[in-house]
Amino acid sequence: MSVWRRYLVRETSGRLVELPSHAFDRADDGVAPIPDFAGRCVNLVAAVLVAEEGGEPRLAEVEFTKLYFDASGFVDGSKRDRMIRLMLESTADRRCVSPIQPGCLDAAMRADAARDQLAREFGWQPEPAEVNEVLFRLDGLRWMPASPTLH
Repeated sequence: MSVWRRYLVRETSGRLVELPSHAFDRADDGVAPIPDFAGRCVNLVAAVLVAEEGGEPRLAEVEFTKLYFDASGFVDGSKRDRMIRLMLESTADRRCVSPIQPGCLDAAMRADAARDQLAREFGWQPEPAEVNEVLFRLDGLRWMPASPTLH
């Protein structure tokens, strides 16, 4: 099975453009910046495609998120770290076996606050027309039914 990623970015003009995965990876790894994104927050579509040997690619996952770049055009590491911390904190309530377990009410409140903050800082809620545009740009690939990831 082959798996690969595609990225699309919503430009300030409103246009949806392809962001080559190698350019994203290099900016994320601190190897080469993307000067056009320096100091900006961009709306990013991250798509995961899969294909069986010799089969047609199918869309396995699409995420809409905000991605922050530092003043040089690299992916902002501190914002990425913050997003990860918020993601971890947003699951604090899932570790509780029972709501009456000591600390679970506090964990639930922290998790709710983290989910709200995560949505405000890193969430992009596209309009239905934007979702349709994204699917069209992804060459009309068909959605794969959701299945668990095996590790």
